[in-house]
Amino acid sequence: MINITARGFELKQGAKDGIDKELKRIEKMLPDSASFDVTLSKKKDGYKCDITVINVGSFIRGEAEADRIEPVIDMTVDDLKRKIRKLKTYLVDKKRKGAIDEIVTAFEPLSDEISMENFEQYDASSAEIKRQKSISLQMMTDDEAIVQMEMLGHSFFVYLGIDGKTKIIYKRIKGYGLLICE
Repeated sequence: MINITARGFELKQGAKDGIDKELKRIEKMLPDSASFDVTLSKKKDGYKCDITVINVGSFIRGEAEADRIEPVIDMTVDDLKRKIRKLKTYLVDKKRKGAIDEIVTAFEPLSDEISMENFEQYDASSAEIKRQKSISLQMMTDDEAIVQMEMLGHSFFVYLGIDGKTKIIYKRIKGYGLLICE
């Protein structure tokens, strides 16, 4: 399934067909259950494309910016292909090391969701929250969390450790840091 969103302009059918064609190039690299969220945004000096692949609780995101729509889509798909190859290499290496059972359980979604509605209201007059998301924590090892963080292109990642504790892995100048919530 492909969801396409255009922000700041109207996307023509030709561009939608081009996106479908490009995503067919990488669709065969993914399981049938994978879906795509494509967001194209008009910037003052061009376009930005963000494609997120969602597959059973795991995410891979490719993004790029260019002055025209066609090249930005191609560049984003190329970024996505590179990340998928990197992930597959990681999974093959883990399988060789005998940790395939951990990978299987890490990709099973958990039913508990974190919702901002459950938190008490507080006065946030000094800070302005620009965006809010609800996430579902996935159980995984620290190494798998690092891979997920890299696949998303984020500087941190929140997950449920194998020990049942909520953990936050984050990038440092050299290496990674880990916060364990108690």
